[in-house]
Amino acid sequence: MASEIPVTLLGTQFEGGGGLIRDGLSYSTLLNRLLKITSIRANRSGVGGLRSEHTIAINTMAYLTGASVEGNQTASRELLFKPHKNKYAERVKDVDITVEGSAAIFMIAMLPYILFSHLGAAADIDPKIPQDGVEITIRAGTLCIKAPSFHGIQNVLLPTLKTIGIGEENLRLSQDHDQGWHTDFVKVPGSMKIWVKPLEAPLKPFVLRNRGRLSRIKIVAHALEGQSTRFGEVVKQEVQQALRESGNINPSYITIELQTFITTMPDQYHLLLVGITEDPEAFIGYEQVYPQVTGFPKGLADEKEELYTHLARVC
Repeated sequence: MASEIPVTLLGTQFEGGGGLIRDGLSYSTLLNRLLKITSIRANRSGVGGLRSEHTIAINTMAYLTGASVEGNQTASRELLFKPHKNKYAERVKDVDITVEGSAAIFMIAMLPYILFSHLGAAADIDPKIPQDGVEITIRAGTLCIKAPSFHGIQNVLLPTLKTIGIGEENLRLSQDHDQGWHTDFVKVPGSMKIWVKPLEAPLKPFVLRNRGRLSRIKIVAHALEGQSTRFGEVVKQEVQQALRESGNINPSYITIELQTFITTMPDQYHLLLVGITEDPEAFIGYEQVYPQVTGFPKGLADEKEELYTHLARVC
């Protein structure tokens, strides 16, 4: 039985943002512990407190876990989350949710509880997640500032999870998705869909200590119609040049894969670089959406070749 004394977190600790809320909820639900968060985002500029995307995530987690919640309103600075305490909670059905911000961050917040809902302390309270899995459709940004993209999830997160034992039998990302942008300049929602099935046994111990030898580099680039192919080519050339200049990597041993896509938004660019190693296998990604809050550097907006080179070197 869960303790009736909540674990209390100060909302200004660490980065003091939504990450603390999301991680706190994951631990609360999996350990079956009441959670109280105070001074939520109190050190952030503006109103502070919960934002709309936080309240939606909390509501969704409450639905998944049969929780009762107090204080889940926009701008609220205090939250009390009681997992598995709603006696009227029903079995979870497929979820279709619209949220402001990043679809990937919302998805990542839901994964720990769903995957481990039938194990450990969470399994002792008749979990509401069906054993055969749940499908979650998230209508939000798939190309966002300071958040993983759909392609980052596809090419970095999911392959990494597979290396530790969470593969397609428990986690599948639908390849059908709608491009959506959430940046300093445009906010147009897209959508992504994922199927998650609870694990039936604990993960085997693993250690991710070494990255192995770089064997492949994957480039995923978004640019305007008529520009995406050339943008990708320039990025590939820059990557090849960087490998030649590194001094400790033989470029002839590195396979470079290139995927280009047409952006649905004027003057918006996205670039993801993924390094893939072997012995052991690892996936290391870095991505950016452009332009950021200050716009493009002066003089580059109309000089496409220079702009492509600049974006490649920044990433």
